[in-house]
Amino acid sequence: MKKLILLPVFILLIITGCSSGPETVPDLKDITFLTNGVWIGFLPCEECEGIDYTVNFKDDYTFKQKFVYKGTDEEFIIDEGIWSFVSDSVIELESSDYGKMFLVSGKKLIMLNEYEERFEPALEDKYTLHKDPSTVKDIKEVGETKDVKPVKEVVETNSSSYQDKFLSGVDFIAIGSEPNWTLDLDLEKSMSFATMDDIKITTPAVEGIKAQDADVTLYRAKTESGELVITVIREDCEESMSGEKFTYKVRVEAKKSSDKNYKTFEGCGKYLSDSRLNDTWVMEEMTGINFKKEKLQKGMPTFEFNLNELKFSGHAGCNDFSGSINVVGNKITFANLIGTLTSCPNMKVEKAVIEALNQKTVTFSIDKTKLTLVSGKTKMVLKKVD
Repeated sequence: MKKLILLPVFILLIITGCSSGPETVPDLKDITFLTNGVWIGFLPCEECEGIDYTVNFKDDYTFKQKFVYKGTDEEFIIDEGIWSFVSDSVIELESSDYGKMFLVSGKKLIMLNEYEERFEPALEDKYTLHKDPSTVKDIKEVGETKDVKPVKEVVETNSSSYQDKFLSGVDFIAIGSEPNWTLDLDLEKSMSFATMDDIKITTPAVEGIKAQDADVTLYRAKTESGELVITVIREDCEESMSGEKFTYKVRVEAKKSSDKNYKTFEGCGKYLSDSRLNDTWVMEEMTGINFKKEKLQKGMPTFEFNLNELKFSGHAGCNDFSGSINVVGNKITFANLIGTLTSCPNMKVEKAVIEALNQKTVTFSIDKTKLTLVSGKTKMVLKKVD
């Protein structure tokens, strides 16, 4: 019933005002422009304060959209359907209840009225969508396409916004919807939580309380602006609007100083790491080893880090080895390394490398093309492979 009652509110929005027809823009059938990120806007509403609108386009030509009606006890509609190009610059959204069209204009989507025309200039900004930058992923390479076909993305481990957050000191991020919210944890300085509405709470960092029988961490903090209770649970999680996959479920209970009760928000999160680590590296130096005097069957030790799959592989001059890793901030935790069993004349370097990494937590830093690993008293310097 809620959907039937609220739906006419939205229909009234799109039938007011008209202007010139769609303009011609460059061919945008490289659909990653649309599918890479969630589009957001705040639409006018005659019977409420406004509508928080989000839409997520998928590579398979389906979409998911949400309308949150402000000032009406946060009534909302979540709807799905299919989308398609009707011209090089206009896309159409069709669902079981209603359809609409958008003009692709630069980096914006502009909603068209019921006559498939643009609204008058005074109204057009109110019907314009922009991408939520926190949902946009960095794409290394996208080939040109002649036909309208899904394009497989090659995506870096961190989007540019995540990498910027990491470099600014953020260790853990979380996002959620209904309504949209974000959480940034700098485990040494601060915890910041904000919604698209009126909640914005920043507290000093506190030490997390870990559960004894599960991978769950609780953070509780209070400041003049409000209170935060954050629960981080190690469990795979997919954000409902963007479809982005995370490794933690997150629950935030937030209360402004002026509120009596907590509001609960649920979403997904992950620890950030330096995406530059995701590469192949060749060793140049190691504490206690003079490589000029060592004759290694496979050459200098080589490491490869795969942050997408949290895997590590390589060799130390003789045997190949591999294992899983966990990367949090500037620390890498290596699980048990499994390797081949070849016997080489020189096993000194391999023994030292395995001893420094196997089931150890090491600190790393990256300076341009150099990677430094520190495990106890052992330091290793490696160079990025071109």
